[in-house]
Amino acid sequence: MQPETYFDNPERSEPEEIIDDFLLFKVNPLIGEILEGFPEFVVVLNRNRQIVAFNNKAYSAFRVKEPEQILGKRIGEALYCIHAKLPPRGCGTATFCCECGAAKAIKYSWDRKEKIEEECKITSLIDEKEYSQEFSVFTQPINFKDNYYTLFSVKDISSEKRKDALERIFFHDILNTSGAINGLTQLLIKENDGFEKEKLVKALMISSEQLLNEILLQQEIRHAEEGNLQVNIKKISVNDILLSAYDLYQNHELSIGKNFSVSFLDEDIYLATDKVLVVRSLGNLIKNALEATMNNDEVKLYPFAADDTIYLNVYNSQLIPENVQLQLFQRSFSTKQKKGRGIGLYSVKLIIEQNLGGKVSFVSDKQLGTVFTIELPRS
Repeated sequence: MQPETYFDNPERSEPEEIIDDFLLFKVNPLIGEILEGFPEFVVVLNRNRQIVAFNNKAYSAFRVKEPEQILGKRIGEALYCIHAKLPPRGCGTATFCCECGAAKAIKYSWDRKEKIEEECKITSLIDEKEYSQEFSVFTQPINFKDNYYTLFSVKDISSEKRKDALERIFFHDILNTSGAINGLTQLLIKENDGFEKEKLVKALMISSEQLLNEILLQQEIRHAEEGNLQVNIKKISVNDILLSAYDLYQNHELSIGKNFSVSFLDEDIYLATDKVLVVRSLGNLIKNALEATMNNDEVKLYPFAADDTIYLNVYNSQLIPENVQLQLFQRSFSTKQKKGRGIGLYSVKLIIEQNLGGKVSFVSDKQLGTVFTIELPRS
C-alpha cells in the first residue's frame, strides 16, 4: 500500500478556508505594503503549504491570467514543476520532494518555527517545453491573527549559477586540456624519432578535439536554452555514431586503467539525426561513467535496436545513491561537490529531448550497476 506522503503533510485546506485567509491579508493594507516591498516574488503559505497571499512579482512569475488562479496552489504547482502532480498526493509528497530545496525550507521552517534559507532547482514544464530554474528560497514563520503562516520568498540565481558553471569549465576543464595541448606541442618540437612524433601528433589531435568539443558544448547549451540551436539532420549509421563516441575517450586519460569497450550492431541501421549532437551527448555519458568507475572496472558503450527506436547505452558498474538519482538532469547539480559542475547530464537531456525528438533515461541497481540510455526514433 502506497503511503500518503514521502515527505511533507499531504492535507489540503478547503476552498472556503483559502478565501478566508486571502481576505484576512487582503483587508490589511500594511501586509500588502510589506509584500510589495520585497525586491523579489513572495507568497504567504497556510499550514498546508497553499498560497493565500502574494505580491505582484509572484503574479508575474506564475504566468496566470487572473490573480485568483494562484490561490490554493502549492509552490511547485504555481511554478509548473514537473514533479508537482506525482503520487501519492502531489507537490511536497513525492519522493523527489525529499531533495527539493523549496520543500525542505517550507517543512523545516514550519516544524522548527525558524527562518530557513535553501537553494532550489526546479524543472518547469511550460507549453510542453522544460525550463531549468535555480532559486535561493527564504522561509519565515509568521503569527498573524493567532494563526501560523509561512512567508516564502524567492531570489532567482540562475544567471549566477550559469556564471559559476562557465568559470568552472573554463578555469578547470578547458585550462587542463589547453595545458595538455601545450605540453604535447613542446614534446613534439623536441622529438626526433618519427614513430614517437606520430604518436604525439595523434595525442595532440585528440586533445585539441576535446578542447573544441568542450567549447562547442557550452555554445550549444546556450543556443538550446534560448530555443535557437541549429540542428543539422542527416542520414547517419548507428555504428558510425558509436565509433565516433568511443574514439572520443578510448585514448583519454580517464580511460587509463579502465576496461572501456564498445559493441556494434551486427546489421547496421541508418538514422536521420544530428551526428555531432548525438556523439557529443554520448561523450558526456561516457565521461561521467569513466569518472565514476574504479580501476579495472568495466565501462561499456552498446546499442539495442527495436522496431521503431534505437537505444544507445552507456554502462558502468557503480550504483548511484538514491538521493543523487532524484536530482540527476537538474542544471548545476553535481555529484562532484565542486562549484559550477553538473552541466553534463542536463545538456544531454536538453539537446536530445528538446531538439532531436529522443529521450534520455537511466537505471541504477546495486547488483547490475548503472546504465544511461539515449533513445532515438528510427524514422
